[in-house]
Parts: sequence; C-alpha cells; structure tokens
Amino acid sequence: MEIKNLVLSELGTNCYIVPAGDKAVVIDPADDPLRITAAADGMGLGIAWILLTHGHFDHTGAAAAIRETSGAQVYIHGNDVEMLSDPVKSLSFFTPERAFSPCEADVTVNDGDRLTLGGLTFDVLHTPGHTEGSVCYLMTDPGTGAKYMFSGDTLFRDSIGRSDTYSGSTEKLMKSLDKLNALTDEYKVLPGHGPSTTLSAEKKYNPFLAGF
Repeated sequence: MEIKNLVLSELGTNCYIVPAGDKAVVIDPADDPLRITAAADGMGLGIAWILLTHGHFDHTGAAAAIRETSGAQVYIHGNDVEMLSDPVKSLSFFTPERAFSPCEADVTVNDGDRLTLGGLTFDVLHTPGHTEGSVCYLMTDPGTGAKYMFSGDTLFRDSIGRSDTYSGSTEKLMKSLDKLNALTDEYKVLPGHGPSTTLSAEKKYNPFLAGF
C-alpha cells in the first residue's frame, strides 16, 4: 500500500493520503487543498473521507475547501468540533498571516469506533491530552497485514505533543500514553509532525513511554 505523505503549512504538518479501494482518505489536511487534491488525483483516487486527529488549525486548514470541492466527509472527535469554527481555540493566531478557514464536521467519532471504506478499516483510539478530542487512527493493510498508527500530535518520534494550550491536559496525556503503551501489536507510527517511527521503538527509547 502506498501511503503518500505531504509536509504542509508553516509548522511542517504531515498530511497523509491513504488509498481505500478507488477512494482516498486524507488525514490532517493542513493547508494547500489544491496540492492535496492533485496528489490524490495522481494516485487515481477521489477523496471520500477527511479524518482529523484533532482540531488545531495546522491539521484542519484545507478541510473546508476539500470538503466543498470533493464532497468528502469530515470526521473528528466530538470534543474538538468547536475548534473547527473558532480561530482562538484552534490556535490559528500562530500564523496570523494566514486566514482561518472554518469547517463543518460531518461525522463525530468516539473511542472504539470502527470506520470502514473500500475494504480498509480505521479503529478510533481516543487519546486526550494534547486536546480533549485528540485521537489516534489504527489501520491494518489488508494486503500485507502491516499495522499503522496515525498519531496526530499525541506521539512523535522521541517526544509527545504539548498539553499547555486550550483543552490540553498533562494528566490526560499521560493516561493516553499508557493506552498506547498497553498496545501489544507492532505499529508503524505516522505522526502529525516529524519523521515516522515504530511503537516498539517509542516504548524503548521515548522517555515519555519508556519511563526514563
């Protein structure tokens, strides 16, 4: 399976395009909707879903435009829906030169939800802490059995997301990391920023998971 990674926005957000049959799932469309759409077109895919790991502006900036042009449905945890229309709560003031693009949610997800499209399944793992509605999406490649974790800003290589902005909580983030630590399968971790990693590597070397 080819998962395409576009690094977008001034904050270097990872946007992922995942093939699901003849459709595309776009995870965290940070900005530049034309580039995202062109990348999906180049893969021969029409965008059907937009999965948001949380509601910060640098993960949602192109969602409204892609939704309008493609008819894609926007998925986000219910606790972060308010951020999609609030430039302050979504932290858009970090880039005042860029206009805030409000968006509507079509589907709200909850912990344990299973989303299926084109033979591909995403399991929703609620991981509050970076924001109240942060989630990780867990996916298995039906062809190879490889497992992927789209971790948003919950888990990075050797680090974790901040918890000192609106709706963040250090205590909840630590509990969410405990949930990740309890997973027994191996996952390739595709984070919201920075390079990919594996869950086993983070359990061993990430000080927030390894307990150093």
